[in-house]
Amino acid sequence: MKYVTGALAIIAVIAIVVFSLQNLASVEVSFLVWSVNASKVLIIVVAYLLGMVSGWGLVELTKWFVKQG
Repeated sequence: MKYVTGALAIIAVIAIVVFSLQNLASVEVSFLVWSVNASKVLIIVVAYLLGMVSGWGLVELTKWFVKQG
């Protein structure tokens, strides 16, 4: 089983590297009064991490409300 897990981890890392190499182009992202130029892959990773944090926060908030009531 650990060989399957290791193989899947290697495949995931290869896919991430290929994705990163194909999305190195710089793009401009604007929000309200500010804008920033960054690579596509950086924007995607930051959006993913913000989504994870906000999702985790909503789950914890929901648990807290259920616990209170």
